[in-house]
Amino acid sequence: MILVRHEAVAGLGMSAMELMAVAGEPSAIDAAAVAPGDAVRLAVRRRNDDVVLIRIEKAP
Repeated sequence: MILVRHEAVAGLGMSAMELMAVAGEPSAIDAAAVAPGDAVRLAVRRRNDDVVLIRIEKAP
């Protein structure tokens, strides 16, 4: 699981600057080689009450 500070995400009904808990496969998170404070781009989907990580990568 990762915590993400983000801009508004209309598709998930979230305003800017909330912390979003994202559940994901540890191998996908590890493969992205992200560290606390890194800017990232990610794709998520809502599954019931969870936000599930589909893809993550470091932002340029």
